[in-house]
This record gives sequence, C-alpha cells and structure tokens, in this order.
Amino acid sequence: MAGRVGAVAAAVGLALASLTGRADEESLAVGDPAPALAASRWIGGRPIGRFEPGRVYARTFIDTRSASSLESLPHVADLAGRFERRGVEFALIVTDPPERETEATGLLADLEPPLGVRIAVDRYDDQPRRRRDEEPEGVSWKGWMVPAGEAGVPTSFVVDGAGTIAWIGHPLDGLDDVVERMLSGGFDAAAEAAAAKRARLLEEAAFTAVERGRWDEALDTIRAMVAAQPRLAGRAAGMKVEVLLFQKGDLDAGCAAAADLLDGPADHDAELLNDVAQRILDLPGATPAAIAVALRLATRADDLLDHADPFALDTLAHAHFLTGDHAAAVTHQERAVELVADRGDKAEKRAFRRRLRTYREALAEEPAP
Repeated sequence: MAGRVGAVAAAVGLALASLTGRADEESLAVGDPAPALAASRWIGGRPIGRFEPGRVYARTFIDTRSASSLESLPHVADLAGRFERRGVEFALIVTDPPERETEATGLLADLEPPLGVRIAVDRYDDQPRRRRDEEPEGVSWKGWMVPAGEAGVPTSFVVDGAGTIAWIGHPLDGLDDVVERMLSGGFDAAAEAAAAKRARLLEEAAFTAVERGRWDEALDTIRAMVAAQPRLAGRAAGMKVEVLLFQKGDLDAGCAAAADLLDGPADHDAELLNDVAQRILDLPGATPAAIAVALRLATRADDLLDHADPFALDTLAHAHFLTGDHAAAVTHQERAVELVADRGDKAEKRAFRRRLRTYREALAEEPAP
C-alpha cells in the first residue's frame, strides 16, 4: 500500500523504527495536557473546540485506506452508542490526504449500518513541497500522533475530565475497558501514566538493543514492556517477529513467532498479518515451511478483510504461487487486479498485471490431468 497506510497500525518493525529521533522531538504521553484538535470541518455533530472540565473524550485517528482503521469502525461506533449517553464524547479524526477528503468522507457516510459517530477531518495548512511518494501531515496528526510516537492508524486517545491524556492505544485493545473504568472511578491515572512511561522507555531500550545486534536483550526487553503494559502485547508480538526473522535472520524461530500471531492479540490485525506474510515471501531463503506460514497469515488477513482488499489478495496469490498452487494464484490475482484498478497507483497496477501474467503462464505450462 502506498504512503502512510503501508506502514500503519502495527506493521512489523514500525514500532521500532518510529522511535528514531524521538529524543529530539516534543513528546506527548499519558499524563500530559491534551493538545487542541484542528479540523477543516466536522461531520455528524457540533464542532468540539475545547475540552470541557469533567467530561471524558475519546479520539480515534483513522485513514480510510487502512484496513485496520475500517475494521475498527464498528467497535468504535458500538462504544459511542454505549458511552455517549453517559457523557463521553467520541470522534473519528480522518487523516486521509486532502485530495482524498471527498472519497474518504463519502465512504464513511455510505457505511451500513451508519456509524453515528462525530467525524473531524484533519486540517492541512500550506506545506512545503514534498516528493511524490511523501504523505502530507495534517495539523492534528502533527499535534497528536507525531509527538506521541504513533505512526500507525487506528490510534485512540482518551482525554480525562482534567483535560489530560489518560490512555493511548489501538481501539480494539482496551478502549472499552479504559472508558468504563474512568466512568466507574476505577481508573488510576497516576498508575497508568507511570506504566505508560515505563513501557515507552523499555520500547526505546529494545530499539537500542536491536541497533546494536543484541537480540536476546531486545527480546527480554520486549517481554518486560508487555509486563509493564499488557495492552501492548499485539505490538510486542510484531516486534518479536521483526527481531527474530527480519533482523537476526533466524528463519525457524522467526517463522514460529510469526505463526504465533494467529493465536495471540495480533490475530485481528489484518495489515500486520499481511505485511509479515509478504516479507516472508520476499525472503531470498524462504523455505517451504516458511512459505506455509506466510500462506496461513495471508489467508487470515484476506478473511479479515472480507476478500475485498487488493493488497491482501496479491499477497495471498503470491503465497499460493510459491506453494505450486497456480490455479489458486490466478484466481486471487485476478480479483486483486480487478480491485486495484480503483485503489492503486499506476506502478502498482502494472505490477499486479505482471504477476497475473506470470501466474497464468505457470498454470498454462502445467501438464494436462
């Protein structure tokens, strides 16, 4: 996927890579005052210009090109329906680039059943010229996501009645529990801030260990990070795969960790599963066992996306091709080519068609039954 969406939500390695240079940037963490939210317009409700004392707010940053963002929408809508009558204000922050605003808001408006959640469209002020492959960053993205060290969507921020950040995380990984505890008085803001700080420091230590090639130290630190904040278990699972498979190069241990994604807290993260599968298939020394793991991951990602995402289908077709199932490869790639016509750029469309020709040629060369 192009731009920000190709690296979202928890793509493998993103958690580590996003830490580079953080020390030199302004930070935003649990316990800090919530910054203002900048929007070019609000849809489905009154604009929220400031945080009112005593009221809880939940803000979820999304990009409609992100499979994980779209997957999270029914859950966020359900939480809004449950908690807004108890005084919690929910909003989705759409961060698609400005040229996609009409398409993005139209997609959200056409969803069935209707979301029923207030939507803010991130504001894009004048920005310096950028390379064609660079994504623009909206004012709210730069004010919230960047200083929080969050490079992927969806990401939720909960703001408490004092106007401070009480929680940051994936909306499927505990947002409902946090809001319920805040309303019932069972949420310890100081303890949450301390745990978040410890987890952040451990994450940075894991990144440093990876940079220095200290694989065991990195893995131990990742485990400590989850102990400090269990909600990071899904993120940590992706980091473990990154360390073992793509940094250390331990194919057996790395593929075992990748297979474990299907039975753990990351099993709902279609983009992570697809990204890991794709990267395994691209490994020069990928063994039949590794390819089999990639096929399982790609199949799960495609199922999560209701067989409607061209990039997941492209990965699934590639996995089938490498296992020798050319007929399945052709079937999935034909669907991928059909879908990418409306979503991909010219280079992606050419690449999809080229792979389809390769799969068809392989199928045609098979001996007749």
